[in-house]
Amino acid sequence: MDLRELHRAALEFLRAWTRSRGISETTPFGEIVRNERFPLVHIANLAWVDAVPEGGPAPVLAALDGAFLGTDVVHRHVLFTDPAAAYEAQAAFAGLGFQPTAEVALARVGLPNCIVNDEVELREVGRDAPEDDLRTVVRAVHGDRGYTPEESRQVHDLDRLRAADLGNRAFVGYLDGRPVASADLWPRGRFGMIGNVGTVPAYRMKGAGRTMIFRMLETAMEERVEYALLTANLSTWTPTLYKTLGFTPVGEVRGFLRPG
Repeated sequence: MDLRELHRAALEFLRAWTRSRGISETTPFGEIVRNERFPLVHIANLAWVDAVPEGGPAPVLAALDGAFLGTDVVHRHVLFTDPAAAYEAQAAFAGLGFQPTAEVALARVGLPNCIVNDEVELREVGRDAPEDDLRTVVRAVHGDRGYTPEESRQVHDLDRLRAADLGNRAFVGYLDGRPVASADLWPRGRFGMIGNVGTVPAYRMKGAGRTMIFRMLETAMEERVEYALLTANLSTWTPTLYKTLGFTPVGEVRGFLRPG
């Protein structure tokens, strides 16, 4: 399988995730996804651009403004299926007050040969890990990223609803009996998406995050997943970490965000 197919698979995961629990409206340039129950969640209220309109950003923004008129959604978020097209549109969006966003999509086959922290105990949410322990980890990770408590609540609650719909399995990692890390795995046939990897700030540099990814790869193999995928923020990702875990970059997901 070539890199373009793997990149396409990662995009399909992300697009399916944004649509879940939302309302999708087809547009001449792609689609708009709305979920007014969670107005603070950027990835739940956005436009997907498949073909850049001749008028540039203007038709996209007009469609977004119309879709969210009179709602509590005040941000404007646009994702491109073609990263090259997003790059070409960057100046136009920047001139309208948008910030560029970029995620790198990565993939690997099989298990890496790397050192993990065997003291990290993996438990699955809903089986041997309570929802409250997952929420504890997520709240700490979100707080470190600058989320407000309400933003964190909306993102987490929507994630759990989507997970129930799509078969996304969530896990918590424990050290000394305390919940310190989280990750999830969404298997879909021969592909599986690893997401929401995070470690409580006080427990970083102990190998918890690396161990969680490794355990997700083990779980993926148990689910007969052939290709494991994940995305990482292009501005903050650590190439060395993912290289040692055997992941290969397969493309980018680019877009633009204007906070409310």
